[in-house]
Amino acid sequence: MKLNVLTIALAATAFGALAANAQTTVIEERRAPAVVIEEKPASSVTIEKREGILGTEKKTITKETTGLGGCDSKTLRKEGLTGSTTVKKTEC
Repeated sequence: MKLNVLTIALAATAFGALAANAQTTVIEERRAPAVVIEEKPASSVTIEKREGILGTEKKTITKETTGLGGCDSKTLRKEGLTGSTTVKKTEC
C-alpha cells in the first residue's frame, strides 16, 4: 500500500513538472536596425590652372560640398586678357 502511494505521489510530481514545463513560453522579438544617416562633412576644393601663351589665362575650379541635406556646387572661373567669365552649377 505504501508503495502505491509513493508511486502515485512520484507520478503526480513528475506530471506537475511536465505541465509546468509545457507552460513556459519564450518570446523573441527581432526589430529592424535603426536607420543611420551619416552627415557628409562640409568641404571645399579649389584647383587653379594657368593656360595659354606664357600662362596669361587662369582657370579656377571650386567644388563645394555642404553637410546633411545640403547642396553640392561647382564654380568655374576663367580669367584672361579679354576678360573673365564665371559659371556655377548647383545640385540639391
